[in-house]
Amino acid sequence: MGRYRVSVDIGGTFTDFIFYDGQTKTYKEGKTLTTHDNLSDAIINGLDMEISNYSEIDFFVHGTTVGLNAFLERHGAKVAIVTTKGFRDIYEIARGDRPEMYDRFYKKAVPLVKRSDVFEITERILFDGSVSTPLNEESVREAAAKIEKNGYDSVVICLINSYINPEHELRATEIIGKLLPNTQITTSHSVAREWREYERTSTSTVNAYIAPIMRDYLSLLESRMLSKNYMRPIHIMQSNGGLMTSEVAKEKPIYTLMSGPVGGAIGKNALFETLGYKNLIGIDMGGMSFDVSILIDGKPDVSTETCLEGFPILSPMVNVYTIGAGGGSLVSIEGKGLRVGPKSAGSNPGPACYGNGGTEATVTDANLALGRIDARNFLGGRMTLDTEAALKAIQNVAHQIGMDCLTTAEGICQIANANMAGIIRQITVRKGIDPRDFAIVAFGGAGPMHAVFIAEELGIKTIIVPQMPGAYSAWGMHQCDLRQDTVRTYRENLENADIDKIRDLYAKMKNEISELLLQQYISQDEIVYEKTIDMRYVGQDYTLNVEFKGNEITQETINGLKDAYNEYHQ
Repeated sequence: MGRYRVSVDIGGTFTDFIFYDGQTKTYKEGKTLTTHDNLSDAIINGLDMEISNYSEIDFFVHGTTVGLNAFLERHGAKVAIVTTKGFRDIYEIARGDRPEMYDRFYKKAVPLVKRSDVFEITERILFDGSVSTPLNEESVREAAAKIEKNGYDSVVICLINSYINPEHELRATEIIGKLLPNTQITTSHSVAREWREYERTSTSTVNAYIAPIMRDYLSLLESRMLSKNYMRPIHIMQSNGGLMTSEVAKEKPIYTLMSGPVGGAIGKNALFETLGYKNLIGIDMGGMSFDVSILIDGKPDVSTETCLEGFPILSPMVNVYTIGAGGGSLVSIEGKGLRVGPKSAGSNPGPACYGNGGTEATVTDANLALGRIDARNFLGGRMTLDTEAALKAIQNVAHQIGMDCLTTAEGICQIANANMAGIIRQITVRKGIDPRDFAIVAFGGAGPMHAVFIAEELGIKTIIVPQMPGAYSAWGMHQCDLRQDTVRTYRENLENADIDKIRDLYAKMKNEISELLLQQYISQDEIVYEKTIDMRYVGQDYTLNVEFKGNEITQETINGLKDAYNEYHQ
């Protein structure tokens, strides 16, 4: 057994660490500047400040936005899609709808993969899983030859109805894997085993788009930590609030998209259990963004699917809502008025007060100018801020709008506070939730500093500031368990549901989950299984996720689902 348990959360400006010392039973916080050119540098730098021999680390968990950044910045891999003959256009056509009906400036998301990068193979599985047209293996080899010729980094195999019968996907993967051993392959049934072909294709494509980047990053981190005698698994935070090993994350990086911000959201659960507050709004204000999550009646706000940048993703996620309003958010002039964000100074050069060459005013500069930050005790005294540089940057803005320096600084903070209160209103008031019934949990480097102003704006009376707010997301990762989700599609009216069929599907899912967790060094007696079901009224298009009551699937538990759904829907 090692001495330390370590969690790391990489942010846009700082990389946060929490060290738990098993000998002294104490927690310690650490921070280093994020190194965007090589994110693993920041991790190694931070670990080296506290631990000389990594063999002393018993457990290591890491929240990363490597995959999310590659997706948002469109720096992902060159991807090819292999699909059933006749279905080449599923990904490009998408749903053909207009989500923002009255937005004159709405633009459909540009697909990650062009039509010319989609290759058809001959096969067909019907809706019930039966084989209509056997897999033509020669057509698979022909597709593989085209993929090799065009130099693709990653391949998606998404065949029609493979969610019900993945037989052809598995065989096609085997053939292409032998012909292209260095190309990463994503199969749709292993990432999103659900109906709706476009959504399944979209989910699998995003996974393939970020997979090579995540694989290279995690492999580098593993090798660097191994060179310093760390012999245990590296754990990665998932978007669903659980953990997975880095080996699984390399194959299914889509589960890590919201890996960083989710740590703080899960940390609120521990506060609920300790302090008894059932309704909590978590605000995480870092250097580049402001993230909001909520806990309602002691339960985190989780979705079984989401939409990012216009692309549907079939993956459970703790809902974290983000706007560009962090400490490093840049101040600009727009129409003779102040604008704060969404662009950020990041960690390099960072705010003007960091003294790294930044000259543009930021929210951090405004707070320093107003005396809300101790220039000599920033980062616990490890960093001294340049007050004169902050005042000069603010003065440059003040001169353009005809105001004095301190009034301008106050205005910058007020605009940032209004923006942050606005996103909280969107996820509460607009959904019929009264924010005054909640307490705010303020964390992140700048969260507690702005919490009172945001609470006043929303009429919230209680603010909770954790002991180590600057690294609270990293602390939240210490509270997480390993978790795996899987899904099957079964469409039937509840009154006609086949109990034996449902039992069989859950038994198959249980075996799949058990195998994945055993691969991650979790013994059978440590595993807890939770069963849920997506339900909707006849004629509806959207579902709600309802928990099964009890361990056994009986007629009584099936009947109980109806009452549970009606209550949840109401």
